[in-house]
Amino acid sequence: MKKGIIFDKDGTLIQLDSVWYKIVHNVIDDIFRMYPKEESKRNEYLKIIGMSDNDFESTSLLACKTNYFIADAWFSLLEDSNVNKEGFIDDVCVLFKKHSTSDDLVFTEVEGAKETLKYLKEQEYVIGVVTADDVDAAVHSLKMTGLYDYVDFLGADDGINKPKPESDFFHMFKEKFSLNEECVLMVGDTLTDVTFARNSNIKVVGVLSGASSKEDLEGKADYILDSVKDIPGNL
Repeated sequence: MKKGIIFDKDGTLIQLDSVWYKIVHNVIDDIFRMYPKEESKRNEYLKIIGMSDNDFESTSLLACKTNYFIADAWFSLLEDSNVNKEGFIDDVCVLFKKHSTSDDLVFTEVEGAKETLKYLKEQEYVIGVVTADDVDAAVHSLKMTGLYDYVDFLGADDGINKPKPESDFFHMFKEKFSLNEECVLMVGDTLTDVTFARNSNIKVVGVLSGASSKEDLEGKADYILDSVKDIPGNL
């Protein structure tokens, strides 16, 4: 019977490192150029999305939500009450797309990610990636890390389908490849990934290579592994 595995992207296949800090700060820089009165509020902009200079929270907007929700949170901080909300959110989403698809970004795969995906393809698994990133940013980072060619299905923020933790992308994945629920596994590093799996009625592996600690995932994920490199030995 055909089997499938759905992976989260950032923190699961691709390292959560300085790349996202750079993207966020670049977006904020552009916002401050557009709205100079906001320049003194960088720490507030970081705090509201759950980010500090060195880390971000596992349940934060940055770790779990789409750019729309980040932009919406930042809109709530604006002092200028005359700014159109949807216009601001659209502008911020465009900025995220611009900076997250920049050719000067250096994305790094989680150790063993490529080898794991290669192994799964050899074992004839169908491989999906479901992420809160927009489509262009997701494709860019997967191509930059050499992982894109192993992916059979990409579920990313397209402005149409509901993002994680809703189960829309699971049903698309299942139906496209004629998979049964019991033959699909989710792998991710946050509680959003766990909730996505629960909403999809599938098992979930929590990995410790991203935003969450073992304590965050214990009692919630069905299995906990250090990273995706441990997947082949535990199937």
